[in-house]
Amino acid sequence: MEGKPVQLSYHLPLILIFTVYISVSAAEQTVVPSIKTDAVALLGFKKMIDNDPTGVLSGWKLETSPCLWYGVKCSSGRVVQLDLNQCSLYGTIFFNPLASLDMLSSLDLSGNMFTVNSTTLLLLPYGLKRLQLSDTGLFGLFPDTIFSKLPNLEYVNLSHNNLTGTLPDNLFSSNPDKLQVLDLSANNITGSISGLKLENSCNSLLVLDLSSNRFVDSIPVYLSNCTKLTALNLSLNSLTGEIPSSLGELKSLQRLDLSFNHLTGWIPSELGKACDSLLALRLSFNNFSGPVPSSLSSCSYLQLLDLSNNNITGPFPDSILENLGALEALLLSNNIIFAPFPSSISYCKSLRIVDLSSNKFFGTIPPDICPGAAALEELKIPDNLVAGQIPPQLSQCPQLRTVDFSLNYLNGSIPTELGALANLEQLIAWFNDLEGQIPKELGKCSKLKDLILNNNRLSGEIPVELFNCSNLEWISLTSNELTGSIPREFGLLSRLAVLQLANNSLSGEIPGELGNCTSLVWLDLNSNKLTGEIPPRLGRQLGAKSLSGILSGNTLVFVRNVGNSCKGVGGLLEFAGIRPERLLQISNLKSCDFTRMYSGAVLSLFTQYQTLEYLDLSYNQLRGKIPDEIGEMVALQVLELAHNQLSGEIPSSLGQLRNLGVFDASHNRLQGQIPESFSNLSFLVQIDLSYNELTGPIPQRGQLSTLPATQYANNPGLCGVPLPECRNGNNQAATSSDLDGGKRRRKPAAVSWANSIVLGILISIASICILIVWAIAMRARRREAEEVKMLNRLQAVHAATTWKIEKEKEPLSINVATFQRQLRKLKFSTLIEATNGFS
Repeated sequence: MEGKPVQLSYHLPLILIFTVYISVSAAEQTVVPSIKTDAVALLGFKKMIDNDPTGVLSGWKLETSPCLWYGVKCSSGRVVQLDLNQCSLYGTIFFNPLASLDMLSSLDLSGNMFTVNSTTLLLLPYGLKRLQLSDTGLFGLFPDTIFSKLPNLEYVNLSHNNLTGTLPDNLFSSNPDKLQVLDLSANNITGSISGLKLENSCNSLLVLDLSSNRFVDSIPVYLSNCTKLTALNLSLNSLTGEIPSSLGELKSLQRLDLSFNHLTGWIPSELGKACDSLLALRLSFNNFSGPVPSSLSSCSYLQLLDLSNNNITGPFPDSILENLGALEALLLSNNIIFAPFPSSISYCKSLRIVDLSSNKFFGTIPPDICPGAAALEELKIPDNLVAGQIPPQLSQCPQLRTVDFSLNYLNGSIPTELGALANLEQLIAWFNDLEGQIPKELGKCSKLKDLILNNNRLSGEIPVELFNCSNLEWISLTSNELTGSIPREFGLLSRLAVLQLANNSLSGEIPGELGNCTSLVWLDLNSNKLTGEIPPRLGRQLGAKSLSGILSGNTLVFVRNVGNSCKGVGGLLEFAGIRPERLLQISNLKSCDFTRMYSGAVLSLFTQYQTLEYLDLSYNQLRGKIPDEIGEMVALQVLELAHNQLSGEIPSSLGQLRNLGVFDASHNRLQGQIPESFSNLSFLVQIDLSYNELTGPIPQRGQLSTLPATQYANNPGLCGVPLPECRNGNNQAATSSDLDGGKRRRKPAAVSWANSIVLGILISIASICILIVWAIAMRARRREAEEVKMLNRLQAVHAATTWKIEKEKEPLSINVATFQRQLRKLKFSTLIEATNGFS
């Protein structure tokens, strides 16, 4: 018995050693990474997903191998890839659970609705090579140690997130021989990139995309050290300075995009050194000056050349295009290039798009442009100095979809050969000197959507063959010399949204078939010789099925007629590629002074509304009553019926037109009283009922009593503010002794009128352009009548918005910059551009 303890103590070291060995072995066995630990890590990640609407993670269960799970890829029994791209997953996620996936080489969570703090990026597995987190809700400071923590990264896409902060100068120093793609586009990263250390630190970089951020300062000179770079995108920033000539040393560069910055200087001729590989060069929306470098002529592989929206001057070397056989798009719009129309376009056999808009190209359109550039789809040369005739040979470019020759000096007739263009969608040539008849052959262009030929000298009748073009959406033939009647076949055009036939010599009645145009929202027939009664139904009616995509590709601008040289309110123009100030420089557009212009998204969205919105039938010889049915056009904003022979009473149904801003029925033979229902027209900023036979009191509720007396002149039976008050309750006009008192009462009413304008602007997006146009018109009228000398202040209903009105010569003067800043605060972004041109 006494020997046993001695024996136990003899074996104790061996027991301890064995116990420790077993313990260590067990411990090692629990932490050795395996497919099971990978599964646990992925399930830990799944727990952070709050919503999986498509059920892609429903099969993630321990009973099955992770290698069979959706989005998971394995190699040699381990998870190497996790791809949950575009799975509509929700949740606040961290990358801690994925840290143990030591074999994970690719992670793609792009296009989900996560919330991801940028600091968690540093917890990703050390061996990760591809990281794609585009549009994942990633936010926070850009992690400046990401490449030192993850030195094996080759492909990084963190675009379309909310990363902030700055980029460290040593960004590329951690793995200069591995990183190939870095895409940080569409974030909110700030600061300068000019100090990036690129000496021997970007040896493997192929793609660098820093676009759509808020970078400032100049382009790094040492980008030329990234000798393998194939794509460089620094667009949509606030970069300044000149393009470093050293970029020409990037012999592998295929795509260079520096557009939408504040870059200046000349385009360096050294860029021609990179022409052996260059496919796309985008330098648009900067402040470049000087000529287009002739060295670009050696870019024989170039497919896209975009130098638009700069201050580039001519001459434009015609030889540049002779060697660019691969060129598909030539975009030179909005520059100051003074040069002959480039005849060498005919050398570009692959050319699809030519846009020379808003320059000073002169000469004639070369006849051999087609079939030389037989692939041509778009030919845009508006706002230039091009003269001569439209070459019939254009018909030999069978793919032509858009032809825009507006604002030039073209003469002669429209070639009948254009009828052979089966793919033609837009024929736009307003403000030229074209003459002759509209070719009936255009009726063969079955895809034609826009026929915009206003302000020319076209004559003859509207050819009925046009109505074979069932896709027509916009017809503008205003200010020509057209005769004959308005064809009833217009009723066949179910997609027609805009019809402008004003300022011609059209006769006969307005065809009732226009009521079948179920998409028509803009009808302008003013200043013709039309007779008969107004059809009760015109254009789009309540309940009509809306057609999608109408005028979706157009740039609409409303041009206001100012002065007496042209009748009617104004008109819509297709203004793509034309600088707004260009129109203001033209003293006279044929017979009309167009000196005010309003544009923006508001106009481009007008076709979404329910009924006709703009109706101008003024300056004709129409008779009969105003149809009651016009009161059902609930979206109507402008109703112009002046200078006709209309009679009868004003329908009380017009008081239902809650969006109406302008009603002009002056110079007719209207009788009876102004309907009391007009008091409901809260957006009405002008009503002109002068020169009629109206009687009775002017309704005192609403806007009517706040408008100038001139709007009611020459109606001997009318009375009440702003006219002399009704006498003894018998609806008779007061004597002249009452006039002074009436004027005193009108001043506070004027303030109410101005307040209603601003209120209308804030409330009605649909009415904004009309309200601004007519607010300006009313300002001119009030100045002439000297009805109002000053306005103290305009206050909007929104607590965050205040406009001050200066007490100067003109009664209404709004500071546009201040106005637009207030709109931004209220997030009325769609109104901002619509106020451009307001003065």
